[in-house]
Amino acid sequence: MIPQSLEPLALVALKEAGAEGCAIYQLDPAGQRELKFGWGMPPLNPGDSEHKIASFPLRVGDEVNGVLSFVFRGTVIPPRAQSMVERIAGAIEEVWKLSLLAATYARHAARVGELESELADSKIADRARGMLAGSTPPRDAVDTIVRHVESVLRPGPLGIALEQRNEELEQEIVERELTNRAKAVLQSRYGMSEDQAHVHLRVVSRKSRKRLPDVARDLLEETAVSGR
Repeated sequence: MIPQSLEPLALVALKEAGAEGCAIYQLDPAGQRELKFGWGMPPLNPGDSEHKIASFPLRVGDEVNGVLSFVFRGTVIPPRAQSMVERIAGAIEEVWKLSLLAATYARHAARVGELESELADSKIADRARGMLAGSTPPRDAVDTIVRHVESVLRPGPLGIALEQRNEELEQEIVERELTNRAKAVLQSRYGMSEDQAHVHLRVVSRKSRKRLPDVARDLLEETAVSGR
């Protein structure tokens, strides 16, 4: 999944640098381009005499699997504009890597799970074999091995931390969505800009000593009751 923040980042650079258009492509293993986002004039052929293209590779590790392009009118890109798109290209490349973050985390988590399973199985097997090899097994052998299995299979610190972090991130996403919806209401009802709506919510949060998501939830509930 391509990060949604790439589009507004590219548009900020386009606006500030005075570009005519911009686009982000994803490259397949064969080098074929797939347009993921485009705005304004599409990137033109390098031989176009009326426009200049500034293109930047998007890498994940050592592999180039994306391209960011800006189109400028004229034969020369102004130095200030070139500097701007170069800076934003670096930021966009870092965000581009988010598309593989979930897969990277999943791979590491899966490997940890495999190792923990292997270690737990080894501990249980060794304990059971040790009891079988003893000349005089304990009278409560079944209870002993059951307690050992339960102890070994008890969730470890990493599993607990991952579960807790998952819940925290899910909650944070829900709370951000609440705040964004509340800001949209303020923009629609009172003509505020996004920044003004955000500042307003923070001011109310500070004065009421409520968390920002709770202020946003209150506003949405009031709006639903009023029917506006």
